[in-house]
Amino acid sequence: MAIDAALKAFLDLTDGDVAAYADARAAEIGLTLPEPTLAAVRENLALLRTQTALFVAALDGRAGEPAETFQP
Repeated sequence: MAIDAALKAFLDLTDGDVAAYADARAAEIGLTLPEPTLAAVRENLALLRTQTALFVAALDGRAGEPAETFQP
């Protein structure tokens, strides 16, 4: 399965990068994350990144297909 640049960047994040990614992405789409939700949002993004990596690895046999746009 081909991946686009946004998905590759998301998959390349480390656990330490997730907080900055969440903040930047929220600002990019005009979303204000309430302080009490920040830890849970960051934890969910880290889990999403791990799950996405598993799916991408499982679909690796579809390498010839065009990339789909990643929408986190």
